[in-house]
Amino acid sequence: MTVGELTAREAQRAVWDVVVVGAGMGGGMAGYWLARAGRRVLFVEKGRSTLPGVGGTIRAAIPELVEPGACRSMGSYFDALARAGRSIDEVEDVSGRFVKRFVPFIGSGTGGSSALYGMVCERFFARDFTPRQNFRDPGDSTVPEAWPISYEQLAPWYARAERLLGVRGQPDPLRPEAAGLSLPAPPPFSPDNQVLVDYLVGRGLHPYHLPMACDYTEGCATCQAFLCPRSCKHDAARDGVWPAVAEHGARLLAECAVVRLEADRARVQRVICRYRDGVLGLRAKVVVVAAGALVTPVLLLNSRSGDWPRGLANGSDQVGRNLMRHLLDWIEIWPRPGCMITAENKEIGFNDFYFWEGQKYGTVQSAGAMASLAPMEMLTNQPGWKPGVLRLMSPAVRGVYDRFISGGLVLAAIMEDLPYLDNRVLPSDRPSVDGRQRLRIRYRLHPSEIKRRAVFLRQLKEVLTPFRKLTLRTAKNNATLGHVCGTCRFGTDPKTSVLDSHNRAHEVDNLYVVDSSFFPSSAGLNPSLTVAANALRVAEHINHEHFTS
Repeated sequence: MTVGELTAREAQRAVWDVVVVGAGMGGGMAGYWLARAGRRVLFVEKGRSTLPGVGGTIRAAIPELVEPGACRSMGSYFDALARAGRSIDEVEDVSGRFVKRFVPFIGSGTGGSSALYGMVCERFFARDFTPRQNFRDPGDSTVPEAWPISYEQLAPWYARAERLLGVRGQPDPLRPEAAGLSLPAPPPFSPDNQVLVDYLVGRGLHPYHLPMACDYTEGCATCQAFLCPRSCKHDAARDGVWPAVAEHGARLLAECAVVRLEADRARVQRVICRYRDGVLGLRAKVVVVAAGALVTPVLLLNSRSGDWPRGLANGSDQVGRNLMRHLLDWIEIWPRPGCMITAENKEIGFNDFYFWEGQKYGTVQSAGAMASLAPMEMLTNQPGWKPGVLRLMSPAVRGVYDRFISGGLVLAAIMEDLPYLDNRVLPSDRPSVDGRQRLRIRYRLHPSEIKRRAVFLRQLKEVLTPFRKLTLRTAKNNATLGHVCGTCRFGTDPKTSVLDSHNRAHEVDNLYVVDSSFFPSSAGLNPSLTVAANALRVAEHINHEHFTS
């Protein structure tokens, strides 16, 4: 048994101060803060533990490449994904005429998706907290006039999260509120990125070094899309779950799936879990749900009862609605003729089109080399994908790929999508026969997204005119779920939101949600730092409200 683990009997006998469902960025940070404050915390995580001392973990590359033999059967494939910190959930996309089923490229296990992320940890703009004003015609979107908290209220928690996650980077020159930030300096731009930086500056644009939760130790590969083998990456496992269990007495139940919450009209009474070959009933004074913006609403909707006929905390019928995921398109450029970029190069950000000509679009970031991103995007995250496809790339096809596609620097165009009631997450109507989580999504692009995306890509193409480029249009692909959010939004009105300004369910006294479900708008930036900062803020409120007042 590794540090922090415990037996099923020990877990059931205790009355915990806090049970945290999910050990990703939200759960990891909240659990750490509460354990540090002396609370008796239990993390319950559906995925595997990848903490120090756990054997069998796959690191240094995506498992499809590390263990290609695992792709010969679905069982061995899912086992490899789990050992690499990846989700094995099945998502059914019921948005179109035909149902599409896929395994999302998101994290599951200690650290959640933060264990796989590209480490960009960036504050939202102050204007992101008053989002509706940023769009000329939001149509039938439910985007609110304002978040229930302001940038100024979250700013001190942003600073704590940046320190905790070891964020290094440069301030964005287009963000007045970032002028006073004093982050540790990042390393210099790589030669591949410096060419683009010089060009953008010459065009009058404002590139800067992305704030990254990375130590940049010698030989650091920045480990985007897979677990870090060198402990360069700061994530929720390293900076949240591990110190909580190793230093502050928190405990961990890994490979333990929460299936429902039992509650009366006012409080959660028990957390019901499927653990190994049995069922556990856990008791806690406070329950913090952080299972991710896909699974958290499904858990609440599956917690129906006589008191909660539409699902727990769902008196507003908002649970699962307002699904957002960002619209992400890849643009590959060749900064120099004949260049062959193979090194990781996730460094540049620029926001000249974030707010542009009275309209909101999004951010642009250098995302790395196509050599490292293509296996993730082309071979795993596709509807209907089966493991055997990894063996289909013939030498001839590989030659074409190496000549015409590989070698460039990939830019990620990340555009804000707005929330709509009809974009949503639902429980699956098919029971699980293999223990895997199943859920459904409905998501379609609305006129605002279609028009803004066309303008955004057109402007980027114009800016990048001198370079050879290749655009990989992935924004329409509903399997792109890396930044999913919004399915249990917080707000001041219980009729139009699930959570209050402290992320407590409006109708349940001891239930909080701290993953990206709480976002009432997606902003146009990576969500990790905002999730972390808010989780620390909410944890401080829980500690004061439930244990020290």
